[in-house]
Amino acid sequence: MCEPPGDILVFLSGEEEIEDACRRIRKEVGNLGNQVGPVKVVPLYSTLPPAMQQKIFEPTPPPVKENGPPGRKIVVSTNIAETSLTIDGIVYVIDPGFSKQKVYNPRVRVESLPVSPISTASAHQRSGRAGRTQPGKCFRFYTEKRF
Repeated sequence: MCEPPGDILVFLSGEEEIEDACRRIRKEVGNLGNQVGPVKVVPLYSTLPPAMQQKIFEPTPPPVKENGPPGRKIVVSTNIAETSLTIDGIVYVIDPGFSKQKVYNPRVRVESLPVSPISTASAHQRSGRAGRTQPGKCFRFYTEKRF
């Protein structure tokens, strides 16, 4: 609410977490009423159908009234948005510092996807998603020491 206009990219670790976050964001925005402009919340993860994935490229909603609060698009994504695509209009990145990493255990011959802290390189890659078309900010939800 306090930042200048611009779309938001939120990194989360999995489909369930993303869908839950989208529901919560929509509910919270609904509770704010006229204090905020129109908000389009869009999930993005690899198992989402292509037609749904394309919604991230739709334009940001305009303000409801002239000189009213600006509209925002909030893309809630896995690390699929870290390197493979650029979404115009993203000015703010929210990075909690986790992703699912594929791990193979040779002892039991099982592959798993535990949630793990991201690398410094991934953190830099994520912050680079902000401000491709104008100056941006990255909000990291972890300490500088952990970075």
